[in-house]
Amino acid sequence: MGREHRMVDERRIVGGTHLWFKNGALLLVSWTLSILILVIVAKDNELSTLYNDVERPGGDLRLPKNTVGGLNYRRWDAKEDYRPVCFVRFENLCAENNKLGFFKTALHKVVKIRDLELKFYLYSPHEGTAGTTPNISPVPEGITTDTRALVRRITGRLTNPADGWRANIDLGNISEVRVNNLDYQVFHDGDLFFSAQSKRAIVSYEHPDVVLHGHAKLTAADGSTLESNHITWDIKEQHFSVKGVYVINRGGTITTGKSICVDTQLKSIDRQYAKPEGKERKWIAKL
Repeated sequence: MGREHRMVDERRIVGGTHLWFKNGALLLVSWTLSILILVIVAKDNELSTLYNDVERPGGDLRLPKNTVGGLNYRRWDAKEDYRPVCFVRFENLCAENNKLGFFKTALHKVVKIRDLELKFYLYSPHEGTAGTTPNISPVPEGITTDTRALVRRITGRLTNPADGWRANIDLGNISEVRVNNLDYQVFHDGDLFFSAQSKRAIVSYEHPDVVLHGHAKLTAADGSTLESNHITWDIKEQHFSVKGVYVINRGGTITTGKSICVDTQLKSIDRQYAKPEGKERKWIAKL
């Protein structure tokens, strides 16, 4: 099995715009761990289905300790001509003890995800709502996440044998998620509405925001881009803040500056942050 990817095609999907959050699916800290919930918690979608074609002489099949391996996962809406709902792909997901001072401890764990690709497909519920701004990180209104209860639930689904399969992973005491190579895309009515790419992304219990760094790039619906080495993503407000140098490209017109806050379409939210500089080539070379 190793790192070989298994494809899951789930067609028993309930109706609604945010189908993949229903049936008890909650976000753990942020959208990053939603991939675990999509695969593990969603109704009629046990992790065992990922490896149901593995031949084994008998007994429980166990993956290497504290790792899930590679995964490709797709969902469609059966009530809407099987239109796509989401796509998740990663090369590996593992849980490790994190550092507390000079030592590593099981009381402070980190989830590491390599080459994470997330695609979400949103649709206007009916005519006359074309002007509504899509939520790039859709979370049910008024939902309260009990993170400890969710960790216990996910851990139980992973470690309890189902159809002779179980994962040997400990998701207790997770305080941080690190992603190497992130590609996040949101489509609205078939067109790309927003995307975010970065070499690294970090989210933790201490801060609700997602930190994108190591050459991060945001792309809006009209093709405009914003690039910087460090971008903070406010999930709740759907805002993006840059405290350092940034480069914005709007149809070939390049603007550079220091410190800016923008929305999902790269429109400046607070103009006092913007300090344009006429050093386009210099800053582009650094990104």
